[in-house]
Amino acid sequence: MTLTAEPWTLTPDVVAEVARQGLDAEQVEAVVTVIAMFNYFTRVADATGIEFDYQTPLPTFEPDLRKESAPRPDRPASAGPAGPAGLAGPAGPAAGGAGDRPRHRNERLRAAWESWRAYELEAGEPLSPRERRLLASVAAEDAGDWALAESFGGQGRAEPSGADEELVGFARKLSREPWCMQPDDLERLRAAGHSEVAVLHVISVVAHQNADSRLATGLAAARQL
Repeated sequence: MTLTAEPWTLTPDVVAEVARQGLDAEQVEAVVTVIAMFNYFTRVADATGIEFDYQTPLPTFEPDLRKESAPRPDRPASAGPAGPAGLAGPAGPAAGGAGDRPRHRNERLRAAWESWRAYELEAGEPLSPRERRLLASVAAEDAGDWALAESFGGQGRAEPSGADEELVGFARKLSREPWCMQPDDLERLRAAGHSEVAVLHVISVVAHQNADSRLATGLAAARQL
């Protein structure tokens, strides 16, 4: 719950409680990865309006639209090269700081994640690299991943204008309150000139950065045990 709702509050003590259930270091990292991945899946589902297309005995989930997201903390003065939670500084904007961030011990999983991340940030059309970095910066900022947000030039903190305004607003809502996403949110992106494929890329970049920031935060806390 902490890593999903308030990742900036995660401490090694919280992770240690998980480890005390009998999990070793590799299993703790697997727990962190599953949590991070579901922060991706649920945001994609909420943004696109995916519904069950098969029979299920489970009751229909009805989100509480009155629920508010946890208030975001102010960026700490120390959110420079070292950043909060012991996250190291970035290797460069295009890489998203991957060079110095905590990485999976599992080589195959690490390679798959980094390949996926490189695609999200560097794929180009139908979004420009600048737009991808802008979306990732907003999502990282909202996850308390300040060092990474800074590696993108701190774009997530700047007041957007013009075509960027809809992208930033969408990224913030999907990051903070994915359960409140509505068809109108997609319509605003379309009205701003984004194609259907571009809209899907916007969703994926924002959802991925929410996952990646939580993965890095969780791994950093786990390594401090």
